[in-house]
Amino acid sequence: MNPSGRYNQIDLRLTAGGFALAFEAEWDPPVCALFGPSGAGKSTILEIIAGVRAAGSARVVLDGRTVIDTGRGDVPPARVRRIGWVPQDASLFPHLTVRENVRYGLRRGGVDGETRLTAAIEVLEIGGLMDRPAGALSGGERQRAAVARAIGSGARVLLLDEPLASLDAPLRARVFPLFVRLRDEIGLPMIYVSHDPDEVMAIAPHVVVIAQGRCVASGPAKDVLGEAARDGIYDLHAAENRFEVRLVEARAAEGVAVVALDGGLRLQMHAAPLPERPVFTVALRAEEIILAAAPPGPVSAQNVVEGIVTDVRAVGGHALVTVDVGGERLAARVTRQSLDRLGLAAGARAWLVFKAGAVRAAGPTGRP
Repeated sequence: MNPSGRYNQIDLRLTAGGFALAFEAEWDPPVCALFGPSGAGKSTILEIIAGVRAAGSARVVLDGRTVIDTGRGDVPPARVRRIGWVPQDASLFPHLTVRENVRYGLRRGGVDGETRLTAAIEVLEIGGLMDRPAGALSGGERQRAAVARAIGSGARVLLLDEPLASLDAPLRARVFPLFVRLRDEIGLPMIYVSHDPDEVMAIAPHVVVIAQGRCVASGPAKDVLGEAARDGIYDLHAAENRFEVRLVEARAAEGVAVVALDGGLRLQMHAAPLPERPVFTVALRAEEIILAAAPPGPVSAQNVVEGIVTDVRAVGGHALVTVDVGGERLAARVTRQSLDRLGLAAGARAWLVFKAGAVRAAGPTGRP
């Protein structure tokens, strides 16, 4: 635990319909990401913290401050929790201007809110939007204005629920760096919800992985996401392999580049665009790998690698098969039907086939 006492702890219990939330997590860094598939409970957790949803039992400590403790009868109304909650729809008052919207909560924020709001307007680059009607904003502009309004209300913690989910890739690429600036220059503690590992790796030093209402992993983002991608502890559809590679050569005429992992394994990926630095991280989604139980022969895919199955984890109608390839572990997602047909089990030899386009440079701007 942080010796300063400025730690974060969440312990929530909720049963609603067929969904059960039994979530416990603790971390020290001021910025944490909640990561997991849709329906895992991420938004529900934020709603409980913000005070728009009641829990069966709850204890929430953020930045060393107790926000909720039902065991002691401490359940303050939402308006006094000083939580800046920005839901996915980022609703603003459409009949008001951006200026009127972002200043709406200043009566609670006081002098500190005014100072932080001024800084947030600059960091989020919405100064030129202040006199526009909120109803005329684009999705990215609306999200930024909603964040500024939360900051101006005197929030001591920001809850951002997939703030880039509704934006297309080019707009995400432009808006995401503003959230990084917000983290660094405003300095408010933050819980950032996403199911995009690139966003999580870039924004949060700590990540909590949630699946089916429970914490299944918690720790430094790079370590946890790497572990999750290989061992399948989060939803199989989100499983992703991530490797640090170095550029060996770019074959511009063929449109591919050759990259090498530390253990010597070489992969081909598209040559454009490539990061300017010689060492970078690549990602390969488990669902984009084709598994074979015998040498596949001539194929159009540029990458064919051979290894030994080390683990098979089946969930529902799918399975995550982990294969050791020269000391590197790659996870492939297949249907249970395909797994049964292939007869793959731990110790079996397997071949993995995937296109160059499936190997992409991983960065903070999301998937291309």
